[in-house]
Amino acid sequence: MKKVAAIFVAIFIAINFTGCIKEDSDGDGLPDNIEKEGWEVRVIYPGQTSVTTYHVSSNPNKKDTDGDGLTDYEELMMPGGATDPNKKDTDGDGLTDYEEARAYHTDPLKPYDDIDDDNFPAWQGDYGEIEYYKKRGVDDKKIREYLQNPDVDGDGVKDGYDKDPLSDLKINITIKGLKIWSMMDGSNDKILEIEINVSSDASSHAFKLPPVIVGKNYSLNYSCTLDLDDRGIPDNLSNSLSITVVDLDNGEERKPLDADGLPSMDIVGIYRAASKYGGIYLNSNFNITKDCHAYNTKGKDGELWFEISNASIAK
Repeated sequence: MKKVAAIFVAIFIAINFTGCIKEDSDGDGLPDNIEKEGWEVRVIYPGQTSVTTYHVSSNPNKKDTDGDGLTDYEELMMPGGATDPNKKDTDGDGLTDYEEARAYHTDPLKPYDDIDDDNFPAWQGDYGEIEYYKKRGVDDKKIREYLQNPDVDGDGVKDGYDKDPLSDLKINITIKGLKIWSMMDGSNDKILEIEINVSSDASSHAFKLPPVIVGKNYSLNYSCTLDLDDRGIPDNLSNSLSITVVDLDNGEERKPLDADGLPSMDIVGIYRAASKYGGIYLNSNFNITKDCHAYNTKGKDGELWFEISNASIAK
């Protein structure tokens, strides 16, 4: 009799106890009724500044409804606010909720976090950086590496302030030919002492030629590499580039007053546009992706042939 009574009590307790426990079919830590009832998600999407609020629910038969690596329980209990258990990437920034929560420790509800603090660009954060690299054909694995490196190309400029985060910008300039038909300012013979100066926003170089005879066509092969100024907004590749041909005044050619106001030299006009000192080649909006090719410029004093090529060191 006592044995039967004990069994009855045990069954009674078991029935009542299990009646208090909420069913959790998938064992994710969330009772089925909460998964079915769901919760609210408050998220900011790329291109927006205001919060979007909507209701979600999860599958009580799956621990991880969207398969992003976070259980539905973890999505509900996210420290910064519940995420969407039906979307791998709640804020649509290109990083999954799992990556943001576990790998990068960023907010899966805000797309403009900046993992490496490179300010890329200020209002776009990692979303803008991901999109930038995608457009340039960088694979996902590399993109995730780059997100953790504030200076991907190693040129000393943070990616958010770099005109091209993937390349240290450089150009190669080759002087191909020269002909001067002017006697220049105060010259008493047909022999000129010519120097060709090339410069960018970041560097410069001077080529000093052997004596040049007026009227003679010279085939040349003088080459140098110039650094460009990498600082700026990504994709705004403008730089200044100038090429100046000068005749260095020496001996009797040096006079107190020259027509150009420079007694130590004469600017050789080799370009149609006149500057303060004559026709020099000047491009204040040089774009390395469009302006690298062969050139032939002609001005009042002479003609110059040169070529510009892209010598950038790419990541």
